[in-house]
Amino acid sequence: MKAIVIGAIPYSDSSKIAKVLTRDEGIVPIFVRLGSGKARKKSNALWHPMSALELEDFERKNEMGKFKEASRALPANNLLVDPKRTAVAFFLAEVVEKSVKEGGGDVFEIMWEAVMQLEVAENIANLHFYILAKIVDALGLMPENVPDESHLNSLNLDNGEWSEVMRFGIKKDFHFLEKSLAKTMMEIKGMEFAKMKSLHLQSSDRKELLLAMVMFIQLHHAGLKEIKSYDVLETVFA
Repeated sequence: MKAIVIGAIPYSDSSKIAKVLTRDEGIVPIFVRLGSGKARKKSNALWHPMSALELEDFERKNEMGKFKEASRALPANNLLVDPKRTAVAFFLAEVVEKSVKEGGGDVFEIMWEAVMQLEVAENIANLHFYILAKIVDALGLMPENVPDESHLNSLNLDNGEWSEVMRFGIKKDFHFLEKSLAKTMMEIKGMEFAKMKSLHLQSSDRKELLLAMVMFIQLHHAGLKEIKSYDVLETVFA
């Protein structure tokens, strides 16, 4: 069974509990034995965020999954040596782990595309925007279009409805995204990734849109949680 690593926590000196995203089972925690010495180093490298794996003889018992053997389903040569690709990988994995309750299905397919693009795409500067917009759409959150001349000025992330509110901001207690940025999110969902290099946003707008998409997903699925890898992502793309 194919799986994408989205998180892991140590369990002992020779094991960890990893979280994987699968097509049919959604998000599943699994027990991973790391071994020792060279075997441990090799195993650790296999279970990094956004690693695409093939899990042999996978089965789920209660909440935990188990497997006989894990191997790479897709290469990760560039992902492991390029700080920008690594930062995007950690960010996307953490967003899905903390923001999407079940996953599977369309979300899995979107994240599988992310894994492939992280390895082969020449430019991944806008990959996280592309993937998050696709996930927003897959979860049924994407709003309906509204005319540019409409008196509606912002998108209320709490309910996904257009609003007349003219004070914008993505803060812990205020969740209104300015209309032009909301429409940019809507445009991204229909774009091919090759066209994403044409996406040009000011630094402040990039931050606002990215945080809004994360918040939009969390507000409707898992509740607001801090994404710790965001600061690293912002630093490497500064």
